[in-house]
Amino acid sequence: VQAQVMDLLAELQREYNMGLILITHDLGVVADVADKIAVMYAGRIVETAPVHELYKRPAHPYTKGLLESIPRLDHKGQELYAIKGLPPNLQAIPPGCAFNPRCTMAQDVCRTDVPPLVPVTELDGTELPGRHSACHFWKETIHG
Repeated sequence: VQAQVMDLLAELQREYNMGLILITHDLGVVADVADKIAVMYAGRIVETAPVHELYKRPAHPYTKGLLESIPRLDHKGQELYAIKGLPPNLQAIPPGCAFNPRCTMAQDVCRTDVPPLVPVTELDGTELPGRHSACHFWKETIHG
């Protein structure tokens, strides 16, 4: 049924030359139908990117964790990756970055300051079109 619905949406997009906003937790579906993606955590956009760029080089630790948690055929028999901890209570989001209690890169600044959504660049400063990250440490995330 899901494939039929997605095929119908794709057909309508082509026929009427329209855009589509798709809200999903299924990253496999996103890869097949989207041109651009916005990743949200606790109601905030934490990363935007052209979909295939995001899959190659995530610029936010939450996005990286989501991608690492996708089961892979070449990792047969290995334990599945899971992001540590639990999502926050949306009525009591922690101060600073909402992802900080679960983030392996969190520092003091992450616990006090909400990171703005900023353009993502290459190491030489060249802006990557359509790429934004709301992480104090996006450079370390995308560039290693």
